[in-house]
Amino acid sequence: AELERLGVRFDLAVSQVNKNGIAAISTRVSLPTGPDVDEDEEDHVHCDECGHDHGHNEGHVHDHPHEHEHTHEHAHEHDHPHEHADGDTEADEESLVHGHGMEVEEILSILDRLTEPTRSKAKEMFEALVEVEARVHGTTVDSVHLHEAGAMDAIVEIVGAVKGLELLGVDRVVCGLVNTGTGFAKMAHGTYPVPAPATAELLKGIPIYMDSFAETRKELVTPTGALILSHLVDEFAPISMTVELVGYGAGKRDTAIPNVLRGFVGTSASAQAPKRLVLLESNIDNMNPELYGNLMEVLYTSGAVDVFFTPVQMKKNRPGTRVSVLGELHSKDVLVETLMRESTTLGVRVSYPERYEADREIVEVKTALGPARVKMARYGGETVNMSPEYESCRQLSAQSGVPLKQVYMLVYEAAQALVPPQQEAD
Repeated sequence: AELERLGVRFDLAVSQVNKNGIAAISTRVSLPTGPDVDEDEEDHVHCDECGHDHGHNEGHVHDHPHEHEHTHEHAHEHDHPHEHADGDTEADEESLVHGHGMEVEEILSILDRLTEPTRSKAKEMFEALVEVEARVHGTTVDSVHLHEAGAMDAIVEIVGAVKGLELLGVDRVVCGLVNTGTGFAKMAHGTYPVPAPATAELLKGIPIYMDSFAETRKELVTPTGALILSHLVDEFAPISMTVELVGYGAGKRDTAIPNVLRGFVGTSASAQAPKRLVLLESNIDNMNPELYGNLMEVLYTSGAVDVFFTPVQMKKNRPGTRVSVLGELHSKDVLVETLMRESTTLGVRVSYPERYEADREIVEVKTALGPARVKMARYGGETVNMSPEYESCRQLSAQSGVPLKQVYMLVYEAAQALVPPQQEAD
């Protein structure tokens, strides 16, 4: 239903096929005016203005021989051993590059027809893909024109991935190390090593490896696949889950390694799995104190999860400040650049800590003074903390004249009524 909202004419054929003895679902995208989007063409977005053509593109379903473990922190988990087994077959450059081009704004207007939260996430992902293509080819986003077939396939993949996770009730996505494959990829400008330039850009901050087995001496991750990894995966780590559902999606080619995507849905094996983040730190002793507030703001704007300052003693007995920035793995480069540009530091230390997180939910409770919002924290299925929201309580205090500390107590008592009696007894 969500794909129908796009209002664009395309056909999506779904059928069951057999891959090396495994029954899997095959999906193919085609346009009314042309043939099916070939697996050699479909997973790369072709830039008409840039004049490049990847002749080895993966299909509408992703077929990597590496395992993507999509874990939902406390409810469901997925594991995607996407097994891309492509060859280096050249695509028809005339049909790819010189066909009808689509403007970026045209594509964004199509995505505007979707419902939230799919719309915002899909637009964010497509904009990121176009920005990477423009950067790789040394042009501007406004100058990028995308081939219709490749663009439509990318749209369907992006929307399908985002909406699919939403429909499955995914709380958390975890992926293992990503196998990019090895070898070379043929493009309009020549032959390039795997991963392709746009793919390499999108894989920044993602742990990868390259094996050299004959069956995987090919491109195993394409730009659209890398885009999905960089925007939908919460953590790259081994899987730990109790499996409830297993599904298979099929690629087009027949290969020695089953050309399928495997997805698991299940429950986390542990009460709460840790999340791997990046921690950036710099010790500074020569910066104007007035600049620290702005530094914190721009770091949060750049994607930081947490920013904090710690007083430290530095060389020559100088008092200094340790700037600590916690962020998602894919945000590392932009956060490092922000630190270097917005502070006086000469270097940034990088580490990768794990963080256990409680699941958080904002609920509204009713009190004698009016409704108020409370943040509920749950860990392992149990409510472990309740925190009245400051702004909500402050407004009640201002309206009623009741001291803020008493409002907090009233709101907290109302929130306690939401905790199951058995848990309170425990």
